[in-house]
Amino acid sequence: MCGLAGRFDFGTLPPAPGWRERAARLLTHRGPDGEGHFADTHCELVHRRLALIDLSPTGNQPLANEDGQILVVFNGEIYNHRELRVVLQRQGHTFRGTSDTEVLVHLYEEMGERMVEQLRGIFAFALYDRRRRVLLLARDRYGVKPLFYATVGSEWVFASEIKAIAAHPRFRPALDRQACYDYLGLGYVPEPATGFANVRALPPGTMLRIAPEGDRAREVALHRSVARPDRERLEADATDQVAERLLRAVDAQAVADVPVAALLSGGIDSSLVVAAYCRSSRPDIATFNVRFPDARDDETATALAVAKHYRTRHEVIDLPAHDLSPDAVLGLMRHFDQPFADTSFIPTYGIARAIRERGIICTLSGDGGDEGFGGYQSFWRRNRLVQLMRLPDWLQHVARDAGTRLAAWTQDLGRQVSKAAALAQAGREAPAVLFAGLANYVTEEQKAELVPAAARFGLEPVYRLYETEPEPEADDLEALSQRLTESLFALSLPSDMLRKVDMMSMRASIEVRVPLLDEAVVDVGLALPHSLKTDGRTGKRVLRALAERWLPRRVARHPKHGFQIPLDRMVSAGFHAALDDTLLAPNARTRGVFDQPLVRRWLRAFRDRAPGGALSRGGLYQRIFTALGLEVWLREFGLAW
Repeated sequence: MCGLAGRFDFGTLPPAPGWRERAARLLTHRGPDGEGHFADTHCELVHRRLALIDLSPTGNQPLANEDGQILVVFNGEIYNHRELRVVLQRQGHTFRGTSDTEVLVHLYEEMGERMVEQLRGIFAFALYDRRRRVLLLARDRYGVKPLFYATVGSEWVFASEIKAIAAHPRFRPALDRQACYDYLGLGYVPEPATGFANVRALPPGTMLRIAPEGDRAREVALHRSVARPDRERLEADATDQVAERLLRAVDAQAVADVPVAALLSGGIDSSLVVAAYCRSSRPDIATFNVRFPDARDDETATALAVAKHYRTRHEVIDLPAHDLSPDAVLGLMRHFDQPFADTSFIPTYGIARAIRERGIICTLSGDGGDEGFGGYQSFWRRNRLVQLMRLPDWLQHVARDAGTRLAAWTQDLGRQVSKAAALAQAGREAPAVLFAGLANYVTEEQKAELVPAAARFGLEPVYRLYETEPEPEADDLEALSQRLTESLFALSLPSDMLRKVDMMSMRASIEVRVPLLDEAVVDVGLALPHSLKTDGRTGKRVLRALAERWLPRRVARHPKHGFQIPLDRMVSAGFHAALDDTLLAPNARTRGVFDQPLVRRWLRAFRDRAPGGALSRGGLYQRIFTALGLEVWLREFGLAW
């Protein structure tokens, strides 16, 4: 796990005084163990190293082949590097060290741009071929490792984090209004957009080839996650297959020349990863979880049950009060370099920092199990929505009206019934609206209440991101489930979940590995029919079946919580004052974008812990943090809507 940056030009690379030093400094947290640099007439490469494999100088980067004509800067881990090394050595290649990075230059010598097809792992890299004057940028298939790029005049500038691109002396940030409008509903900017009109995220499973001939710059899609459900699949067979592949994945990802720990949230996914590790012949492992003050959000008891069952060295982390101070939270928001409002970034950073303070720099996590195996509520809600969509129109209207009336007696249930009926009505006409409705925190109608017509003129609804050809039939449960799986891999996994984990773990200078996103494990999930993802009441049937074999019963049957934080019960009075000062200030950059009386009502309800009406607790503080995230980012980069 490292940080990289660079510049490339077909002609002569223009001077960029001080950029290399600034980029290296801004990426220090991603690689505190060393810094490397290369420059010639056409290319400049910068690298910060976090040393996990081959701790010697032979693992330093930029790393070159024998004659220095091929260089690479790399972020991530190649889990099959040992097997590739053996093959390459048989073909006559000589290795100076044991780093997985060194495999890349020799694999390129042997296979050229097809090299990426051979890689298993999490990675983002830039490879410079000096002879051919070609630069390749590549990213792993699920987007675990980030990579961004921009053009500044005739230069191509790229980096692991946008802040290193923005440090270029000739870069001038520009606003992407559409991306920011999408963010207001989703709580994140959907890749490849970034919030900047002139910065792009390299999509997962993609290579960008920049060369002086032909198209000069061309993105080549090497992988797309496609669900191909096998309706004949049996649960027992799928469970056996997942068990075998997860054991292999954890074994491969536990390889490091430093100690490896595990994040043990108490959920099924992280518990299965810990179980797979402990069922091997590896030494005991340290495990960690975050404790929350609200019992409804806290999973410490189940984490402790797993730790006791497998005799791990477990530690419960309590977030210190200063983690929720205005300065701490706003500092984390600024670190993302783009609007971001998934509030679980706060405990994610808290546990990452605590692990680093204990001298550990490599951990395993359970991220990635929900997308392939049906872990989100949207999977089992889909069963009910399809039933609603099959009702006559008049009955759908009755259900929606009943939900509205029910909200006066029991707000949560009433909101759910009313929303489900509204989604079912919309989904019959346009399935993409249904997908967006299940993903959005804020609907298009609610965004229209927040953003005046003049500020949203010319902007499109977010459901366009969920449109496909051909569209699935509105009442085809299997087709809808298949499309939901694919949209999760395309949008929320790289843009929200993995972005959060990467940015917060690397801010603390630790690497997080994700065995449930091993290609072989994901392939099992992509082949599952909807009936093996959910029974209509809970999700991840196959992973739960494996949990029944490997975990204590109370853990295997533990309902999904998600990594939530009870913000309204944890923030101080000072935090409320900071929210007012930021969002209601006369010079607030969102003042002309947001309806100020509406924002003021949200802030008052959040302070009084009284959401009421159409908003739940989570829905209320999600809206506030979404508004805050946009305001902080606009200020940080001097942008205006």
